[in-house]
Amino acid sequence: MTTDEKVELAQKIAGKLVGITPSEWSKWCLYAQEKGLEKAIQLARVMQQSASLRPGPKQAYRTISQVIPAFQKELESLPPNALMEVLGYVRQAVIAR
Repeated sequence: MTTDEKVELAQKIAGKLVGITPSEWSKWCLYAQEKGLEKAIQLARVMQQSASLRPGPKQAYRTISQVIPAFQKELESLPPNALMEVLGYVRQAVIAR
């Protein structure tokens, strides 16, 4: 996958991540890097229902748990370093809003 294709994929993902903060996205990305994409999606599903989180972070995890599975096959086909690169481009797009 070329850099342009990675950026295009990242922009598609970021376009659907409405209402998410860069800090929550970064936390989730670190978890995805350490534990893998599937476990990170599971974390988002659990966190969206956590009674200990404020509404903002809950909404961020709800959005992640709804958006990322739509791109899961495409993301899982990437090598780990390319996956982190795409997620980094998503973060840049989220910050740029």
